[in-house]
Amino acid sequence: MRVVVIGAGLAGLRATERLRAAGCEVHLIEGGNRPGGRLRTVTQPFIDGQCSESGAEWVDTIHTRMLEAMDRYGIRRIGPGEQWTTIRRWLHHQGRLLGPDDMRHADPTVFEQLAEFDRIVDDAAVAMTDASRPYLHPDATALDARSLADVAQQAQLGELANLFRRRDSQGEFAEEPQRVSLLFVAQQRAYHAEQSGHATASSHRGEGGFSRLAHGLASEVADSLSYCELLTEVEQDADGVVVHTDHRRLVADHLVLACSLVPLRTVGFRTPMPAALNDAVHQLGYGTVTKTSVQWPSRQWPSGYATTSGRAQRIYEPTVDQPGGAGILMSYCGGDGGREWAQLSEAERIALAAREMQAMHGIDTAPLDGFSRAWNNEPRFGGSYAAYGPGQVTAHWKVLREPWGRVHLAGEHVAACTGYMEGALESGETVAARIVAAS
Repeated sequence: MRVVVIGAGLAGLRATERLRAAGCEVHLIEGGNRPGGRLRTVTQPFIDGQCSESGAEWVDTIHTRMLEAMDRYGIRRIGPGEQWTTIRRWLHHQGRLLGPDDMRHADPTVFEQLAEFDRIVDDAAVAMTDASRPYLHPDATALDARSLADVAQQAQLGELANLFRRRDSQGEFAEEPQRVSLLFVAQQRAYHAEQSGHATASSHRGEGGFSRLAHGLASEVADSLSYCELLTEVEQDADGVVVHTDHRRLVADHLVLACSLVPLRTVGFRTPMPAALNDAVHQLGYGTVTKTSVQWPSRQWPSGYATTSGRAQRIYEPTVDQPGGAGILMSYCGGDGGREWAQLSEAERIALAAREMQAMHGIDTAPLDGFSRAWNNEPRFGGSYAAYGPGQVTAHWKVLREPWGRVHLAGEHVAACTGYMEGALESGETVAARIVAAS
């Protein structure tokens, strides 16, 4: 069986690996000049051997596929693990860096308000019996019609609680609360509960960066992989699929589109997509993240994440578990903020982030250097990761996960573990198994 796979991110690499193991002839086509997709570790221009992830950054203790792959290539989890609780973060507000006690002084019920928000979301998640099929939730239509902004209004959040929940949405889903479906968030929480057994999971970075994983996977399928080749047209019939790139024409039994949906919106599909699939491909929400890393000669800041009411949104140290005297601070901007920062030049973003970091932590030295990537400026990605908006789970979830004749979609956007490296691997395995079973 001959299969063409488009995209050498984790989904495409895993699908290729599994298909080759089953005896298929695979052509893996990548539009860029490197593997990994939205997984991209940056080491230059940083000193002391330090690095920062400009894309995917975290693996959770419930991400079994990722942990197995990391073990295979000797990538050690570093640090004690992060547990994502708002209470443990700093808040930079009105020129002051506030700890939890200061926040409670500013608003005595801020944490109770946040707990009420979580209760509403958790109640929606509890009734979901299968996180891989959220459209079967007994209240799917009603929950999908609501957004996280609606939940914030129901929970009657005050100023500080609203700021935290907006930053949570911009950080976790890379989108504004009004553009994130409550059903989607409930699905994410239900998936976590299914995988963890309701135990507390922790998140880790990978030693040396996750690009090591992409290069390791790519090395094992190198003779199937071609770079700097773009998909232009697709046609299919009952007997096979014809794939046109800017380099060649290939005839295959199956095609796997293991790439973001955004670039597919400009591909010529000579065989028209079914209306529901066409709508899903062209309408699915994609979050927007701009990550800006600034290296400083010394670490003049307290440990822990900081939320800010300023333009930097969230500031944290990706080098907290890395050696060296210098240190890197990251500004993570999602949603409207990510789009705003993307309109600036890289130098402007670095300078803006550095000023906010200095103001937040009282840093009295000049930065050494920096790096910034705005993912919606990257034409082969068009955004960070899928963010199902109100109405989009019930409309698009199922159709995106079903084959269209001999064409299959893969990527985090069609996984149960949406938005994570684990989901990319999951989707590659799912598609490969389906194709092999059909042979």
